[in-house]
Amino acid sequence: MAVTGVGRAEELVVPGSGNPEYMLGRLAQEFNRRQGEYQVTLPASTGTAGAVRDVGSGAASLGRVGRPLTDQELRGGLRFVPLGRDSVVFVGGAAVTLGGISSAQAVAAYQGLVTDWGELGGGGGPIRAIGREPTDASRRAIMRHIGAFEKIVFGDQVKLVHLDPEMVELLDRFPTSLGFLNRSALFACKTRVVLLSLDGVESTPENMNAGRYPLFLELGLIYKGSHMTPAAQAFVTFIQSPSGAALLRAYGVIPSFGGL
Repeated sequence: MAVTGVGRAEELVVPGSGNPEYMLGRLAQEFNRRQGEYQVTLPASTGTAGAVRDVGSGAASLGRVGRPLTDQELRGGLRFVPLGRDSVVFVGGAAVTLGGISSAQAVAAYQGLVTDWGELGGGGGPIRAIGREPTDASRRAIMRHIGAFEKIVFGDQVKLVHLDPEMVELLDRFPTSLGFLNRSALFACKTRVVLLSLDGVESTPENMNAGRYPLFLELGLIYKGSHMTPAAQAFVTFIQSPSGAALLRAYGVIPSFGGL
């Protein structure tokens, strides 16, 4: 807990998804800097499932998620606070020379039918594809737009990971990697990564807002019951302030409460 001039700040731990983790971490830093009553911390990702579990059980008063709640979760007393819309992108490692990929090429690469970047028109090098499980929020966003991804069978060369930080780690490790993740989460990468346009359309907030770019997540926070705790309400109020909205936009997220 942070120590202030008048005593200890109350700690608000916000567990859950890796999708909003980097961006929310920056919002938490700014919130903590501006006041001393509460101290927000974000533990390592446990996925949206971890947020639902911890908030549902009462172990946490606020959780971070990469998708809206299901009807079953809502019936269980959980409530969703939308933060904003974040594009999901196919992304290459530091050595990738292509600027974009088509839907068909992405499917072929993950099926193992295309195994070298040279086959896609870029510089040579093995495509080290990194995949996620079907329940992953980013993969589900792709499945909604690219029908072949719904029942795709990944090739033997695809490395399957189960948390967003693991995707980031492998994108950093392998310069010829291919992965997919929401755009704001990629700020956690320590090396250069290449955001690939999809079917000739770049993943900018403007293109997403206009409906030209089709892959996106609805990021949010969750709590249980009819009221948030005072600490949770204070953090959400900051996020929804002009300063919070500006930070969301700085990471390419379109705020749910302010548009572009």
